[in-house]
Amino acid sequence: MYSFTGSSRRRPMINLGGQSTPNNPVEIMRKAKEERLLREKFKHQQAAVLVIQNLWRSRKEACRVKTVLRNRFDQLVSFIFDDNPGGPASQNISSSFLKLSTQDHIEISRLILVFYTPCHAEDQRRLVVWANQLVLHQETPYLAYTRRGDELGTSWRRILPLIVKIMLQTVADFPRSEYCPTFLSAVKEIINDLKHRSDLQALYMMTRTWFWKLLKRYVMAFQVTNKSASQTIPLVIELSVSPFQVLSADQRSNLAGIFAAQIFTIPLLPNRLGIQALIHFTAALPFVEIVTGTDQFIDELELESIIHFLSNLVVWGSKKVIHMEQNGFKGYLNSIQLCLDRIPPTLFRKVDAHLANKSIDKAKRHPQSRTSKTVHPSTSSSSKISQDDSGASNNPIIIDEEDIEMADPSATTSATAIINSISPKTLKWLSVLVQSEHLSQLCSMSAKYSSICQPLLCRLMVSIIYLWPSSKEIILNTLIYMTPSAGPSSRSANQSGGFIKELWRLSVRPGKISISLRDRKSGGSPQGVLTTLKDPKLAGQWEDLILLCELYSRYLMTLGDEEFFDDEAEVASTAPFQRAKTSVISTSRNPLMTDEVVTLAGLLRNLAFGLYWTEGQADIKKGCVVGTHVSLEYLRTLATRLLQQIYIRDSRRPFCERGFWSMTSTFDLQSFMQTVVYEESHLEEVREDQLHTPVHLLNQDPDLDISNHLSSSRGSRARVSQRQLAFISPRLGVLNNIPFVIPFEQRVAIFRTFINSDRHRLGLDSHAFGENRHKASIRRQFISEDGFTHLNALGPRLKETIEIKFIDSHGFEEAGIDGGGVFKEFLTSLTKEVFDVNKGLWLVNKNQEIYPNPHSYSRQPLSLEWYKFLGRVLGKALYEGILIDIDFADFFLNKWLGKQSYLDDLASLDPELYQGLIFLKHYKGDVEADLSLNFTVTNNEFDASETIELIPNGSKTSVTAQNRINYIYLMSNYKLNIQLESQCAAFFKGLNDIIELKWLRMFNQVEMKVLVGGLDGQDLDIDDMQRWTVYGGWDESHPTIRLFWKVLREFDNVTKRKLLRFVTSCARPPLLGFKELRPSFAIRSSGVDRTRLPSASTCVNLLKLPEYQTEAELREKVLYAINAGAGFDLS
Repeated sequence: MYSFTGSSRRRPMINLGGQSTPNNPVEIMRKAKEERLLREKFKHQQAAVLVIQNLWRSRKEACRVKTVLRNRFDQLVSFIFDDNPGGPASQNISSSFLKLSTQDHIEISRLILVFYTPCHAEDQRRLVVWANQLVLHQETPYLAYTRRGDELGTSWRRILPLIVKIMLQTVADFPRSEYCPTFLSAVKEIINDLKHRSDLQALYMMTRTWFWKLLKRYVMAFQVTNKSASQTIPLVIELSVSPFQVLSADQRSNLAGIFAAQIFTIPLLPNRLGIQALIHFTAALPFVEIVTGTDQFIDELELESIIHFLSNLVVWGSKKVIHMEQNGFKGYLNSIQLCLDRIPPTLFRKVDAHLANKSIDKAKRHPQSRTSKTVHPSTSSSSKISQDDSGASNNPIIIDEEDIEMADPSATTSATAIINSISPKTLKWLSVLVQSEHLSQLCSMSAKYSSICQPLLCRLMVSIIYLWPSSKEIILNTLIYMTPSAGPSSRSANQSGGFIKELWRLSVRPGKISISLRDRKSGGSPQGVLTTLKDPKLAGQWEDLILLCELYSRYLMTLGDEEFFDDEAEVASTAPFQRAKTSVISTSRNPLMTDEVVTLAGLLRNLAFGLYWTEGQADIKKGCVVGTHVSLEYLRTLATRLLQQIYIRDSRRPFCERGFWSMTSTFDLQSFMQTVVYEESHLEEVREDQLHTPVHLLNQDPDLDISNHLSSSRGSRARVSQRQLAFISPRLGVLNNIPFVIPFEQRVAIFRTFINSDRHRLGLDSHAFGENRHKASIRRQFISEDGFTHLNALGPRLKETIEIKFIDSHGFEEAGIDGGGVFKEFLTSLTKEVFDVNKGLWLVNKNQEIYPNPHSYSRQPLSLEWYKFLGRVLGKALYEGILIDIDFADFFLNKWLGKQSYLDDLASLDPELYQGLIFLKHYKGDVEADLSLNFTVTNNEFDASETIELIPNGSKTSVTAQNRINYIYLMSNYKLNIQLESQCAAFFKGLNDIIELKWLRMFNQVEMKVLVGGLDGQDLDIDDMQRWTVYGGWDESHPTIRLFWKVLREFDNVTKRKLLRFVTSCARPPLLGFKELRPSFAIRSSGVDRTRLPSASTCVNLLKLPEYQTEAELREKVLYAINAGAGFDLS
């Protein structure tokens, strides 16, 4: 800065350096700017100095004034200090204090309000004196002051709330101070006095602003296990609810949210209270007001507070829910829902982990017997089972892998950190939400107030199932098998599935969603389905349909076909069950009538088809069901699962009208087939790229839009996860998940086209007599052994052309060149031999259908290698289109199709066991006492028995009426899945080497039988055969040809099939008719010598026929040839 010298003229600057300074405009402007900034900085510094000086002077003056006031306080009570050497902290009261005047008491109290500083130790001691003298002493004039109607009384009543505040601020700031008990006791007395006044405004304003916030700060300062706080914490909690005992209903409602946001979010609140404090707190708790007003404060809470609020909510709610009125119960359901909407699912996975660790610890403390083994169902590829926290190891929780995957959206880092910090005790309290008793109470109350609360219950159950997949089993079982109390909305009188029936008939069927999806315009087209899914007017209705699908799908798992079709209950009359046969009642029937199932299947068919057809759209990939957090992908999977279950029932015992499942009217079938083949070829390109892509790169970008990959070059490197592959092809999505919407004949055509495309990709569609064929010499007496020796090592290369040379019983090679026909004969003979039950690898059920042997011998490495080989052999037959005469059990065929086996599949494995489990399911008597079952299964092999425990400590866990459904599921799961897992895995590994298993999943088990062996017993269609026959040297008008067709039509079906086998080496016609036979069925003249027999070249499907002149001659020669049973030498 420049000082003023009195001159207004700026003097020129003289440079004595001898050099002239250039007048640079930029430099001048820069200097001017710097000077301006310096002046502004100095100005701000001066202003800051003034502020600091003012603050320092004011604080100094305040300290001086407070010192004066403290001296005045000490002067008024100085004689107390003289009489009590212990000083102000002494608990002894001086009678002199009581002799002070009312004005002195008022003055002392006002002085404290002005000079009190919580961090000042002497001030705390002065406040203790005030509390002991004026509030806590039995002769205190305090109560008299509060009841005075004059100005002094008014002044006193204004002072007390302010002193309460500074006391609570002190205990909140210094929770371990020795004076805290005194302060809290004084606050209690003051609050009690405020409660008895007619004017409650002071109490209302205290609680509305700072009261509960300060109490929470004090409580949170102590660990739950801190014994030093054991006396004061209950007092604080008691203080927290005391205002609700006197406030009006409106005031209670207004304050409940503030109370809940502060007190009800304290972690482990019930663990901090003693018995008496807990009783008092529960009695005074404004629970109804909290749950009915949750929506007013829930958005203001942080995630951690919401978690603790939910924990405390279910702890107290589980005890109160059964006594709630309609409004309170409605609010309780809504409060839980509001919390779940804001909590990421990672929390519930942490709860599961905690419960699983507890189960492991418990198992370590109580080890099982060494004489038995325990089955771990989680080893099954189809399901995972864990245990609940109740210690009831007989209540397994079934977790579908797809559910775990779908309920796993990524959480933020901060949310994950918060969830990881939640204590195990809080996790235990959260598990109360899905305990059987609590769920049963919710269902019972929902039945009582069904018209209002059932939609809320449905929404809540759907949210819990979606966010907490491991709870699905217990929730569904509770809803299915609950016994609702009689009331105005009594459900299906003690019959399981009543809730399903009510949900369907009262909510889903008459609902707008069902009407829209069943409508031909809105439900019959994919875009109509998409419009329904996005309609905001339908928010709040989807939960009913979702829960119905979950419940009915679970219910069908343990429902036999007799029960499904509502037949008369059939119970096995075998000896073990005969004595109690009269105790069986049919409590488990299909809750829906057959026509209702058809209606449900129709809307699910339209829904699933629309979701698959439009799955390539972004809003389908990442969208949610309107009004919920449930993803559209989850809804699609759920609808597909139930739809498949209904379809399987219909395929076993048809109840839907012909053409019901077809959706071909909504699209062009020919274009669909072309698109499917195109998409499949591109999918193979993606897979090939993945084989050369490091695993860690496959999931780098989970949001990658791989639809763009379809247009990329074959050699590009795709970074596509397995989950994303599902979105490449909407048409393949239809074909792989709901193939039954496409007619069977078209699916077979697509199947054959897939195989032809695979042949072309591998270069196998060249001439059959190429040089790169694999060759094998097979002895006719040892077809299976030689086949295993020569062909098993080929692995996936078994797809390639195989040249077979047969060796007869004399050791000589049979004549002929294998152009395909000899191999077909070999394959047919091989399958007949290797699938023989006498070989030890297969067993047969009562319907003469085979399935893998569960014997431990069949799980040995060599046996598993044979299963793998047999899978390849069967795959080769399918690959070549060769039909084989083998019938597989339905449950085993279902496994080919990737279907999980349930109780209804057990009938095709062990009908007696199936009937026994149905008997147990319906048994009315004392299950535990009468049947004496436990959670074990005994295997008898080589005159030795082995006991397998279905659950930990299963030998000590009795089967009861409550857990018999779990026993039925576990027993079925063991017999159908676990016991055969290794054998099936090996067989499918070999099958998958040749045939993509997803190609087979286009069919159901009945269709698979046709695909493998053709239509058994069907008459050979001679007209179709004649229509597609080609001739060599003749035409169809030749007399011998006309005689041939005339004679052939007169044969019975068995003889016709013998002729077909003679020519083609296969007795069953092609699935799609003779137009699909390659090479075509052919007849050629073999000369005029009528003494010769007919011969055949099976490699080219050629019948060589001499020119017979009469019908009798032709019949005799043909019958002799086809019944001779000679080998390839015959031709």
